[in-house]
Amino acid sequence: MTFDTKRTADYSPLVVHFTKSSRMVCDNLIVGGDPLFEYKQSNAKERLMSILEERKIFDSPMPFLPLQPRAVCFTECIWDGLASLSDQYSPYGIVFSKRMIFDLGGGPALYVRGDAMAVDGNQIPVRLHPFIAPFDPDAAIKPGVPLDWLHEREWRLPKSLEFSFANIEYVLVGSIKEASEFVHQVGAQQLPESKIIPMEVYRNIKQSWSLQ
Repeated sequence: MTFDTKRTADYSPLVVHFTKSSRMVCDNLIVGGDPLFEYKQSNAKERLMSILEERKIFDSPMPFLPLQPRAVCFTECIWDGLASLSDQYSPYGIVFSKRMIFDLGGGPALYVRGDAMAVDGNQIPVRLHPFIAPFDPDAAIKPGVPLDWLHEREWRLPKSLEFSFANIEYVLVGSIKEASEFVHQVGAQQLPESKIIPMEVYRNIKQSWSLQ
């Protein structure tokens, strides 16, 4: 079943959860006993592999919010936007349909002005907090720290995501070699090569075309 929304040039029916090698957001809140704790020192490739092996993405604390809600983050960017975000985070990610995430209780992030958050953040209904992404270019929430994640076009799921291999639309990896590594480790029946997108291929095509 498709996701029935108005189709435009910047529309995608898919969302991507990227992994990264840098420290986790709200790292200080992820302590012993937290399911994310054992992955704090892992790199982006290892984190993606653990997600595939466990078939689960654990929710994590959301930054700059008073109640410290937890969620799983995705982006709904179209391909060119995804390629840019892969430079920002890593080339490793897992792709699902919007319909699936919506049916599980997820949806687009709510971008809220920083000055409104600073004054009325505690008045926002608790169930909405996991969806909030502060838009604070003037650094009203934390002086000296402007916040602008509009380009990420976030979706949020306010709980950990358990999935089956059938739910996976695609898996993003760094190189063609890594594509083979992931298929070999996970198993071709669960993760066929047709579902692996090596970002190396995209970058090679883009570079070649720009030299013409």
